[in-house]
Amino acid sequence: MAGERVPMWLLEAGDVIRVRHRHDCPSGQCLTRWEADAVVTEAPAPVGGRVAVKWAGDARLPGSIPAVTGISVVRLDEQALRIGRLPVRSTRRRA
Repeated sequence: MAGERVPMWLLEAGDVIRVRHRHDCPSGQCLTRWEADAVVTEAPAPVGGRVAVKWAGDARLPGSIPAVTGISVVRLDEQALRIGRLPVRSTRRRA
């Protein structure tokens, strides 16, 4: 998969990233595994020595209402796979 690895705290709103389900469960067992493309909705925020990244799913459909939203809280040194960037929309209205 094409993309670049970047530290999570360097992400910006509009970055399209690959989000994967994972957890720190001691048993390591998981009933559901998933991954999806998502768009970062806000700049990452520090939270108790970690960083929180807000995202919205279904990044492949610009202009659509996201079906899934979430927050990933990760270590400061963790990296994300940035696979693109959504186009910036103009705020000026056409007459």
